[in-house]
Amino acid sequence: MKDYLKIIAAMLVWSTWGVMIRWIALPPVVILFYTALIASVAVPLVLKVRGEFDLNGVSAAWPLFLVLSISSIINNISYFYALANTTVSNAVFTHYTAPVFVAVLAPLIIAEKLQKVTLVSLPLAVAGMILIVLSGGGLQWGGEHTAGILAGTTSGVAYAFLIIISRKLSRMLLHHKAVILLLWFTAVATAPAALSGDHAITWRAGALLLTGGLAHSTIAPLLYFSALRKVMAQHAAILGYIEPLAAIPLAVFFLAEVPPLSAVAGGVLIVLSGYLVVHDAARNRSVPR
Repeated sequence: MKDYLKIIAAMLVWSTWGVMIRWIALPPVVILFYTALIASVAVPLVLKVRGEFDLNGVSAAWPLFLVLSISSIINNISYFYALANTTVSNAVFTHYTAPVFVAVLAPLIIAEKLQKVTLVSLPLAVAGMILIVLSGGGLQWGGEHTAGILAGTTSGVAYAFLIIISRKLSRMLLHHKAVILLLWFTAVATAPAALSGDHAITWRAGALLLTGGLAHSTIAPLLYFSALRKVMAQHAAILGYIEPLAAIPLAVFFLAEVPPLSAVAGGVLIVLSGYLVVHDAARNRSVPR
């Protein structure tokens, strides 16, 4: 149960990204670089203080770390591209097809048995997300939206691989190493584009980048990866719907974006799906490996 709460806590932290990005007002690749750079220093320091910093065993699992890092970069870049080249509804809906891909791929890649609760909660979560998307004008295909929709779907597939590989590494007790290497890879991969661009970082943006680096890229990933040792990939994917759901009240309070009733109804379905997953975990007290 505690590990499921860690997943929920990480999602709640990540749900504030929408507001943070609006306030930072810098290109996404710049935000990604600086937050990853800050966290690439902070995470090893935190683990060192806790006596958990250890990079032994990395070479033995390097293919998994490579796939994890590539999936993360593809996920971020394609999702940012989708947000820039189609409607937010299109981008969000296609990105959050990830749980569907996880439900299909996890049994094949890491031999994770498809759970009964997934067969009930996943359709509820997808239905909830559809209601939220429809409240924003619906999925718009064609013309200038096609590239964005394809990019969003690509990010959904990459996000699914990110969840599945993270689960596998966590079960191998390599979760701390996964966080460190993922941050280092992200910082190096985004550095050329971020540092070559013409942008100015204000004091406000700098403070928000520091917050993002410490909260969103340090605390949240450590919670998420450690929880995946016991939380199944398909369950973590469903709980991931909490992220876009929690962003709704934040948009109301900070951006004055009031959602229609259909979006609220979709949110209720997502909360119900998450409750079913957590309730099932609490009832069973054990997670199939």
